[in-house]
Amino acid sequence: MRLCRLRYTGLVSEVASFELPQAQRKRIAALVNGPDGGGPLAVRTDQGEVELPPTARAAVRRLLADLAAGTAVHLLTDDTELTTQDAADILGISRTYVVRLVDNGKLPAHLVGTHRRLRAVDILAYKTRRDARLAGADAVAEADIAAGVPYR
Repeated sequence: MRLCRLRYTGLVSEVASFELPQAQRKRIAALVNGPDGGGPLAVRTDQGEVELPPTARAAVRRLLADLAAGTAVHLLTDDTELTTQDAADILGISRTYVVRLVDNGKLPAHLVGTHRRLRAVDILAYKTRRDARLAGADAVAEADIAAGVPYR
């Protein structure tokens, strides 16, 4: 059985793990990816049922699809403060490199005592810029290969 993790990273990190048996994952995947996958979505609570607006509906569907696939999901608010290790984990780089990016002014951070803290929105913006640069470099390399330019 595969373990699905839902992690909320806030000022205090908590990790909550949920085991979803294969049958439940298949059922959730069928609901989310089924023919009515774009229709209304409601949440039922003790106080009643609330239909979700389109943006929330898309986020919940994405969350359910990822959990059904067995993917680890991380929920971050824009103002969540991250440690350099948290930032490194999100970016897929070393903590030392994150510190170097902060010291060189490429990532904004502030000090809490002697510890650097970074906002999640800044990390995600950096990741988006980096991914765009890497995609551009990949496109140039593919164009060179298509044009027959030798790679050295």
